[in-house]
Amino acid sequence: MEYSTSIIDASPDDRIQNTLERIYLKLEDINVNLMSNDRGINNDTTLRDAFIKLNTKTITLLKNKSLKLNDYNAQSGLDYSEIFKNFSYKEYEISKYYSEILGYENAKKEFGLKYKINIRNFNKINVFEYNAYQNLIFYKLNVLDDKLVQLLKYRKEDDVVECINFMTNVSQESLIKTDLFKDDFTDTSLNDANIELINFMLLQNEKLLPLYQKYVTVYDDFQKTKATFMEPNTVMKIEDYNAEVRRYNEIKNNFFNALYEIQIKKKELLNRWYFTNSQFLKNNIEFENLYEKFTNLD
Repeated sequence: MEYSTSIIDASPDDRIQNTLERIYLKLEDINVNLMSNDRGINNDTTLRDAFIKLNTKTITLLKNKSLKLNDYNAQSGLDYSEIFKNFSYKEYEISKYYSEILGYENAKKEFGLKYKINIRNFNKINVFEYNAYQNLIFYKLNVLDDKLVQLLKYRKEDDVVECINFMTNVSQESLIKTDLFKDDFTDTSLNDANIELINFMLLQNEKLLPLYQKYVTVYDDFQKTKATFMEPNTVMKIEDYNAEVRRYNEIKNNFFNALYEIQIKKKELLNRWYFTNSQFLKNNIEFENLYEKFTNLD
C-alpha cells in the first residue's frame, strides 16, 4: 500500500526508492518483533512463521530489485539471450511471489479453522498481481523498443530486422495475455492502455522498416556515386551528381522525420500510460482508511 501510494502520487524515482528502503526496514522490524514476542497459540507458531516467511520474501525482492521494471536503458544494451532470460526471471519471480501470498492466505484460513478464530481472508483477484503482469508487458515492449531506437542510428539492416522480429513476437504474445486479462477487472483501463501501446509499436515498426531499408540502400548507392564523381577526369555531370544528392537527402529525411514524429507521439502515449497505471491503482485499491491508520506519513 505504501509503495503503491508513491506510484499513485507519481513520485520521482528517488522518492520511490526511499519509500522502498523505508518499507523493508519496517518489515525487518516487524519480523524481529514477531520473533521476540509472538509465541503463537499453545506454542503453535505456524501462522507467525508463515507471515515472517512472506515478509522475508518481500524484503528480498525489494533489496535485490528483481522486480524492478524501469531499467530499460540498462537492459536494452544486453544481448537478446540475456534480455529474454531477464524477462523470464522477472515473470517467474512475480508468479512465485504471489503464489507465496496465496500460501499465506491458506495458512491464515487453516490456523483460524484449527483454533476457531475468525480471520479475514483475501480471496479476490489480487490487484497488485494483476498490475505487476500488466507492468511486465509494458516493460518488455519498452526494453526492446529502446534497443531498436539505438539500432536505428546505425546502418545495419540485419540487426534492425532481428530486433523488429523479436518485438513482433513479444507483441503478439502480449496481445494474447491482454485478452486473458480483459475480464479480471471491470476497470479495463490498464489493459486497454497496453493494447494501445502494443498496436502502436506494431504500426511504428511497420512504417519505419521500409523507410529505414530504403535509407540504408540509397546511402550505399550514394557512397558509390560520390566516389565516382570524386574521381579525376570523371565523366559524371555535376547536374547528375546533384540530382543524386537531392535523392539521397530526400530519402534520408523521410526516414528521420518519420522516426522523430513517432518518438514524439510515443512519448505522449507513454505519459498517458503512466497516468493510467497510477489511476488504476488509485481506483482499485481499497486501503485509504487502513493506510491512514497504520502507516507513518514521514
